[in-house]
Amino acid sequence: MDGENQRARSIVAIVALTVLLLAAVIFAGWFWMSRSKNLPFRDAAAQIPVIGAYFAKVSSEEQSLLEQLNNEKKLLEAEWKKLEKQSAELNRKQKELEQKELELSEREMKITQEQAKLEETLEDIKNVAQYYEMMAPNKAAAIMETMEDELVIKIFKNMKKEAVSEILASMDPKKAASITKKLSANQ
Repeated sequence: MDGENQRARSIVAIVALTVLLLAAVIFAGWFWMSRSKNLPFRDAAAQIPVIGAYFAKVSSEEQSLLEQLNNEKKLLEAEWKKLEKQSAELNRKQKELEQKELELSEREMKITQEQAKLEETLEDIKNVAQYYEMMAPNKAAAIMETMEDELVIKIFKNMKKEAVSEILASMDPKKAASITKKLSANQ
């Protein structure tokens, strides 16, 4: 019997050792998992079979705080998404403004070029008007009768009134009347 007792004790010892070894392996696995997930001790302990139920119990006050924190987290996430959308919209509008600024700069450059051309043309017309003022009125009238009315009007607007009246008097009456009519409509 002594042999049987010893054999039974050996079996119990082996089973106990196996259970302890199994528990150690489970604990090591649990510990490794909780570390890799950065879980708090209570949450990690709640995942252990059998004894996890003890750690899983949370007081109503703790539960209330957890719910409040979760609600705050959801609100913050919603606000963050809203801010991200607004940021994206601002970036889009910024690009749009930069594009419009570029377009305006191009238009401004074109307008400046056109203004320079107009100023040059006006200066040329003023010079031509001076030439016609120095001519004899009948010779100036003969030349102007062959020009388009709009050009003659531009030249007249840059001449002294006395010279204009002398040239008109020397022109063909129908041409003078047409130019006078257009000249009065422009003023």
